[in-house]
Amino acid sequence: METTLRVLGDGLSIAALAIIAATAQGAWKRIPQSVKTVPMQWGLNGKPTWRAPKALGLLFIPVIATAILLSFTLTQATFTTDPTQAMMIFLIRATTAALLALAHLFHLRFVIKTLQDEGQL
Repeated sequence: METTLRVLGDGLSIAALAIIAATAQGAWKRIPQSVKTVPMQWGLNGKPTWRAPKALGLLFIPVIATAILLSFTLTQATFTTDPTQAMMIFLIRATTAALLALAHLFHLRFVIKTLQDEGQL
């Protein structure tokens, strides 16, 4: 059971990273080279409060997500013989992978919408 959960956790992490990478690449291609900065945070009024260079703005979550999701394997936290601990680690990995992918998708959605509203797309 522990091995199965470890493999499933790896699969979910890979799937989440694939979604994150594919959407980041799609956004990179969609945003013209003339756009040098992208919004990173929005205020309560819906306007961007700060921006980052395009590369940092589009690659921040993918790099952080890779580090977080690979940390489970690199620290060997997933290699356990206790079924309860294996289940908890699997659930944490699955939830983390899903939340990171959703955070990235929402961020890109707001980036594209803001750039469209500003007439930059």
